[in-house]
Amino acid sequence: MDQAIVVDGLVKTYGRVTAVDGISFAVPPATIFGLLGRNGAGKTTTLECCIGLGRPTAGSIRVLDLDPTLARDLAALRPRIGVQLQATSLPEKANAGEILELYAAYYGIAPRAAEMAARVGLDGKLDRQVAQMSGGEQQRLALALALQHDPEVLFLDEPSAGMDAFGRRIMWAEVERLRAAGKTIVLTTHYIEEAERLCDRICVLQRGRIVADAAPADLVVRYGGDATVSIAADRFTPDAGLEALGTWAHTGSHWKLATHGEPGLALAAVVTHANAIGAQIDSLDMHRPTLEDAFVALTGETLLETAQ
Repeated sequence: MDQAIVVDGLVKTYGRVTAVDGISFAVPPATIFGLLGRNGAGKTTTLECCIGLGRPTAGSIRVLDLDPTLARDLAALRPRIGVQLQATSLPEKANAGEILELYAAYYGIAPRAAEMAARVGLDGKLDRQVAQMSGGEQQRLALALALQHDPEVLFLDEPSAGMDAFGRRIMWAEVERLRAAGKTIVLTTHYIEEAERLCDRICVLQRGRIVADAAPADLVVRYGGDATVSIAADRFTPDAGLEALGTWAHTGSHWKLATHGEPGLALAAVVTHANAIGAQIDSLDMHRPTLEDAFVALTGETLLETAQ
């Protein structure tokens, strides 16, 4: 099997609203594939179609060579995939251990409650009721439920939403462990740091369409812009050597260099020159292009804005 997941020309409409507008992508086995975009970009709708919760208006989907729109294929697919949705409704009076045992029974497997709780940082909390758990703890329990039957493919929809820094680190470590174990993961997120750290490939979505699809580093190189060095210094003027490093712009004593080269070397050269001419440095800054820079260049939006 060359591809674990193949989506071809997927369209999903709700009445007159087009949530997903003809997107196509393929996910190789043992990789983490990210769907990155603001709320409303079509990430969750795409994932729901892949797991059989939504029926495409047009296009086709294959997951592990099965069609999730067909009842027979979906029944064969469910034991082979794990799903963590943005919100999972769990019985509030049941404790974590009971829920893990219940879900194990659904799959006909021996329960591994203690092991799974430890993997998601809930060790020692098997007796805690769902109602007593924080939102982040409930998300980690949902991740454990998605994992305990050892699925081949895992779908994670905004998995770290509501998690604190501790929970997010645990989740990230577990996702990286799963990739090392040969699992295929589809991850939707609007967190730049999460996408940059975890994903082998990122599909940037905007208003239901793909605007870019590449490895994170490639997106930064193609769309992130130049690295920059900024200096504010009295009597500072770049010499010929510094001018050769890139393009300079200035307002008064504030100078900014846009360079295609290594910004650390450019910064060192700027400081050396400033010291040589006796310029008093008031401020100094270096910026490397990031995935967030690439996202803004591609979409004209920031991930912090409220989707319209």
